[in-house]
Amino acid sequence: MMDPTLLAGVGILLGISLAGPPGPVTAVMVQRSLASAMRGFAVGLGAMTADFTLMIIILTLGRTLELARYDDYIYIVGSVFFLYLAYVIFRSSSASPPDRVLASGYLTGLTIGLVNPLQIAWWLTAGLSILQTFGIITMAFLFVGIIIWTSFLSSLIRYASMKYEKQVLMGVKIFSVISLSIFGALFLVLAFTGITGIKIM
Repeated sequence: MMDPTLLAGVGILLGISLAGPPGPVTAVMVQRSLASAMRGFAVGLGAMTADFTLMIIILTLGRTLELARYDDYIYIVGSVFFLYLAYVIFRSSSASPPDRVLASGYLTGLTIGLVNPLQIAWWLTAGLSILQTFGIITMAFLFVGIIIWTSFLSSLIRYASMKYEKQVLMGVKIFSVISLSIFGALFLVLAFTGITGIKIM
């Protein structure tokens, strides 16, 4: 058995590597951090809850779970939701729409996580393999890594927005709209390909 400290370190690094790359969660988390670091953190916490939910599903059903048959529908739901978020942010007068528009940061992050095909696919493949290879200790500290990254990014964006308000506001708005639009369009294309069998990519 590997040393518990090493397993914990591996888990933290995996958590940061999972949460760090640009994606729908990052886009919304960055956007919400403009108002306060806690709002951005709430988005990450919601997405992490979705990760935990997916992990429980994997632990319970393992490789017997056949989500592949629902891929096209997951892509459609994810696409519509991400394109809607992009539209709301684009239409807002600032880079941070009021809470009533996007609901709470936590619920937004949770919804993104549960309809994000990339997140679901990660847990069905890499997540399951990591759990089987390293065990529950590494998986537990994976969530610690996610919390570390979420706290760091939210605080960084909030600090930057206070110091360079106009530049950061515009940059975050552009980043959020483009990122969400790209993922929304990509998932729509994948859904169309899966349903019709016509490959356009």
